[in-house]
Amino acid sequence: MRLISLTLVALSLATSALAQIPDGYCTVVLSSRPTLAQAAEDVRARWSDRDTTVYLSQNGWYAITAQVVRKDRADTVLAQGKAAGRLPNDALCSAGKSYTRVAARFDAAATGENIIWQAVDASRMGTQDKRFIQLALAFQGDYNGLLDGDWGKRSQQALEAYAFRESGQGPANWHLSGLAFDLVEEMDRGGWQMYYNALLGISYLFPTAQSEEAGSDSNFTNWEHTASSLRYSFTTSDQDRAQSIHDFVYGEAAPGSDPYSLRKDDFAITAVQKANGRHLYARSHFLRGQWSTVILSAEDRDVHLVRAVTASMQQGQATPIRFQEGGFLDRNIQATLDFIDRQEEENPPVAAPSAPVAAASGGDSVNRPRTSQPQQVAVAPPQARPQPPASTGDSVNRPRRMAEPAPTPAPTPAPVTRPEPKRSASSSGTGIVVRSDGLVLTNAHVVDGCTDLRIDGRPATLRNVSDTYDLALLSIDAAKALPYAAFAPEAAGLNSDVTVLGYPLSGLLGGLNVTRGAVSAVTGLSGDSITMQITAPVQPGNSGGPVVDDKGQVVGVVVSKLDAQRLAERIGDIPQNVNFAIRGGVAKRYLRMNGVRHTERSGAQVLSPVSLAETAKAFTTFIECD
Repeated sequence: MRLISLTLVALSLATSALAQIPDGYCTVVLSSRPTLAQAAEDVRARWSDRDTTVYLSQNGWYAITAQVVRKDRADTVLAQGKAAGRLPNDALCSAGKSYTRVAARFDAAATGENIIWQAVDASRMGTQDKRFIQLALAFQGDYNGLLDGDWGKRSQQALEAYAFRESGQGPANWHLSGLAFDLVEEMDRGGWQMYYNALLGISYLFPTAQSEEAGSDSNFTNWEHTASSLRYSFTTSDQDRAQSIHDFVYGEAAPGSDPYSLRKDDFAITAVQKANGRHLYARSHFLRGQWSTVILSAEDRDVHLVRAVTASMQQGQATPIRFQEGGFLDRNIQATLDFIDRQEEENPPVAAPSAPVAAASGGDSVNRPRTSQPQQVAVAPPQARPQPPASTGDSVNRPRRMAEPAPTPAPTPAPVTRPEPKRSASSSGTGIVVRSDGLVLTNAHVVDGCTDLRIDGRPATLRNVSDTYDLALLSIDAAKALPYAAFAPEAAGLNSDVTVLGYPLSGLLGGLNVTRGAVSAVTGLSGDSITMQITAPVQPGNSGGPVVDDKGQVVGVVVSKLDAQRLAERIGDIPQNVNFAIRGGVAKRYLRMNGVRHTERSGAQVLSPVSLAETAKAFTTFIECD
């Protein structure tokens, strides 16, 4: 099991206001209470053995909910739960349309290190956790199915295969942590993200940091994964041409093999293995009057990547794949990390590493993958509106044999993460000293593309970077111990006062700037659990700076501001003071996974505004990039 830099994956794009209940799913309602205090007491008395989320409803009542399930399986889940006595007889499944916000979350009573040795009980995981583990198993080559969070026989068999291969025993919760660590490493290294291709109307996994265009022509746009044999192609066409593509792929099957073919009125899949061992997969959807086709290919050694990408594909904009912050998998990972920390304390290494933080490559510096994303490529529209095929069978009139699509295509995904403008010759940002020997935390986008880094005028070295997390670690040679930040032990609450420090518009303002505000939402856009919304004003150059509470403790890392001009063009109004920070808990987890033990101080006292600014100023740094 490889234990490496843990980052969270992708940004949440849930369509509901709560971003907790995706379209097509509902949450099991255990009970409702008129006040939050009564709801909390009910959880402690009746539902302490499971993870619960309490939602405030429009009628003022508080709904106590458990797992999220697919709507088409809700009746079965409810019936089985009631029959087994796990659910009350009046339990129901709600799509959450009347819920206005998350009022509270309660973790199951079973926590601590002992949890990692327990056998896996998939019912403890929520839908997000299950999708995350399904993808992890797909990358391992054990799972070949949909990333739908529906834990059935295929998912369980894949987990068992992985566990027996890794340890010779049945799946325990520490296996889930191992899968999570490996998946996060792979996704961060390759920049794997769920992307929505607006031209095709399809979402899919794409390696943004390990991809390059490969010989696109008038028929296909082609991309390749530079770290494997995986190749993507995409095109839009009329029905006849889409049919010819599938016929061609079907005809490439090795003699005696068993090619797969599925045909529906508005959907088609063909998957084969060629005589030379290479796998071909074609998938077409009839959308907006044309056929959108994606073709994947890879050598047999990389077929698991084909399966992972195909499992991720769906029409429309997909919800990114990430585990639930504060959910079962997150707690299990934390328990695993605690165990590893104790093992390292009891059995320290013979020689300590010379660098304060181990780089991803194992040396003092990190070879950062490029972060440029595929550019949207225009595809000529079909000449005539295609019609769905008259027959839904597999047999069709075979047209003349067409030329094989370019070996590796990749649609140009439309990025859903925050866009960053092209860097000028010189730029700047802000950092947070997190260790006395000169280790500094900042945003990944602050150091993106830098060839020369300086912190407060001193040369700096890039130690670790996570583009999907948008965090990075730098170090400087400190002649003496530096003041460093302490993190708040608890997350910042809604409407709590915060102060932001940084070096915005350095060429204009020229020094440290301090602003004040409040936490306006404990999640980011569309319920993103990595970030929170703050009202404290921020400007270019604030990125990477600390967000501190009234005790001077870090509760977040400034990351971005809402594009007011762009939003005004869309909604006709200018939003006021909508800014974003990476949550303190997320930053602490990132540090731990990179071997950095953050500092927390219990019993800290509330500081006056002046004292708070002086305290935070000492660990806030100015970062320059050339």
